[in-house]
Amino acid sequence: MDVPLTRTAYEDPATRRAWRRTATFRLSAFVFSLASFVAWLYAVLLTPVWTLWILFPALFVLIYLAMLSTARVMGIRSLRRVLKIYPWQSVPGAASIAKNGTTRFSFTDPERPDRTVSLGYGSFPGSGRTFWVRKVRSGEVGEVWFAGDPRFLGVVAVPGPRRLFGVAQRTAVDDRMSARTRGVSPEARERAKAAGARVG
Repeated sequence: MDVPLTRTAYEDPATRRAWRRTATFRLSAFVFSLASFVAWLYAVLLTPVWTLWILFPALFVLIYLAMLSTARVMGIRSLRRVLKIYPWQSVPGAASIAKNGTTRFSFTDPERPDRTVSLGYGSFPGSGRTFWVRKVRSGEVGEVWFAGDPRFLGVVAVPGPRRLFGVAQRTAVDDRMSARTRGVSPEARERAKAAGARVG
């Protein structure tokens, strides 16, 4: 499938639909995670005391899932922000499995074509069951679409686009680390800043 030839990815109607689908799914998962706490409490109140041996560990799983869905909901606006700055580019063979079992995406450095920059995904508990880790591991992902600057952050998608998710260098999002300053032009730095990245 051909990449849309728009100035930014978000100008493409299919991309806007994909973003809305992603937002709807993440918001639904968030609401479901909140409802699961109510169901857990209901189960605790209506079942015998001995069932707490089963229900109490389930609470920790529910808390983790709620935290995960909260983080994903918080990332919805970030996805759109990136898509409004950068265009899509098609990158065959970008996805691979790293030694630690996570998915690694390798993209060409925009200002040094002889170098590649890697972005990781799937280092959180339970990520082995996610679409990207499963499909890359099985070799079903040959081409990805990427919007962003791999030195900072971006959005990866299955061609179409489908299955949008954000990737970022830790230096671009973590206040405890020094922001990247070397090897980046002023224009690239401004675009990354507009997309929500920390820049030096």
